[in-house]
Amino acid sequence: MDLDDFDHQLLRLLSLDARQTGKELSEKVGLSPAACLRRVQRLREIGAIRKEIAVLAPEVTGTTVTLLAMLEMVRGQPERNARAREKLLRLPEVKKLYHVTGKADLVLTIECASMEAYAAFTERHFYAEEIKGFDTIVVLRSYDPEIEV
Repeated sequence: MDLDDFDHQLLRLLSLDARQTGKELSEKVGLSPAACLRRVQRLREIGAIRKEIAVLAPEVTGTTVTLLAMLEMVRGQPERNARAREKLLRLPEVKKLYHVTGKADLVLTIECASMEAYAAFTERHFYAEEIKGFDTIVVLRSYDPEIEV
């Protein structure tokens, strides 16, 4: 992709808040509102922006606990592990799944209503034959980056 500094600035700003108007973007990057909107449209068309999502308030969704689960998969079962990944991605509690290096094979971002709900989630989904073991990190606080260009 042929992107210049303005495109990279716009992508950074939109990754933090995709609802910014052309006027708001223009004030931050130094282009006209129309030029910003044309660039944003081009970034969508060329696939630099894959999707725009809403970040929901936990008090509305009832998901007050965020966890990072690190799963170690059984080796030598690529088809079974692929099916397990697909199954995990369909679960509403799973917000993101990463295939990683290191002891863990997968890292999942999970949101649950409580620790008890997470315990029930692990019992339903993490004691499968293809999962060798798992560790969990509980998120105490989450911080969003500031918008800076």
